[in-house]
Amino acid sequence: MIGYLQVLGAVSIWAFFNGVLVKGIKTSGVGVGMWTGIFGAFFCLIGIEGNLGPVSPAQLLGLAFLGGAAGLNNSFNYTAIKISIPVALLFHYLAPMLVIIWYFLIPPFYQPTNSKSLLAAGIGIIGMIYMAKPHLREGNSKLIIFGVASAIFYSLEIVLSGYVSSTLGVAANTSSLAKLLFQAMIMPIVGLGLKESVEITNSKDKYKLILGGLLLYISFMLYFAGSATVSDLNRGVLGYIDRIGAIALGAYFFKEERSKITK
Repeated sequence: MIGYLQVLGAVSIWAFFNGVLVKGIKTSGVGVGMWTGIFGAFFCLIGIEGNLGPVSPAQLLGLAFLGGAAGLNNSFNYTAIKISIPVALLFHYLAPMLVIIWYFLIPPFYQPTNSKSLLAAGIGIIGMIYMAKPHLREGNSKLIIFGVASAIFYSLEIVLSGYVSSTLGVAANTSSLAKLLFQAMIMPIVGLGLKESVEITNSKDKYKLILGGLLLYISFMLYFAGSATVSDLNRGVLGYIDRIGAIALGAYFFKEERSKITK
C-alpha cells in the first residue's frame, strides 16, 4: 500500500508540473526541462549530502538507459505541451499497452499480465483516440509526432524504472539524480535539433524553475521508491491521474479544450 501511495504522490506532482508549470514558463519545452533538471539535481545532491554509495556496472548501464529514455520522453512531451496540453498528454495513454509489448520483446523486462491490466490499457487507448480525434483529423503532424515519440519513451521509462529499482536494486536517490542529470544534458541537445531556445526571457520564471526542480526531485524520489514494489502496468495506469489532472489544470489556467487546436 505504501508503494501505491508513493507513486500516487509522484503522479499528483506531475499533474501540476505538466498542467501549469511547463506551459506557464516563458521558454521552450526543452528549456523548462533543462533548467528544472539542473535545479532538481542540485536539490538531490543536497538531500543525499553527496553520498551515493557504490554503483555496479550493471546498475550504471541500467541508469544510463533509464536517463536516456526519460530525457527523450520529457523533451518531446514538454515540447508537445507547449502546443497543446490535452493532446500531448493523451498520447501517454498508449504507454500501458506499449509496456506489455516491451515485456515480450525484451525478456529481462517480462512481468506476468492479467485481464484487468489489459482492460485498463485498452480503455486508455480508446479514450486517447476519442479525445485526440479532432487534432488527428486536422493533421497537426508536429504534435502527433512529438506525442507518439513521447509515449514510446515514456513506456520505456516505466519498465526501466521498475527494472533499476526492483531487479537491479538501485536506491531511489541514485535513480533520481541520474534521471535529473540526464534530463539536464539531453534537453539542450534535443533543443538544438528542434531549433528551440533554452533562454529564460522572464526573470520571475527563475523562481518557477527552481520550484519545478524541487518538485521533480521530490516526485522522482517518491516514484522510484514506489517502483520497487508496484508493477510497471499498475504504475502506468496510475499515471492516468497525472494526465487527467494536468489536462484539467490546463483547461482552467490556459483555457485549453479538447476541440481547440493551438497552432
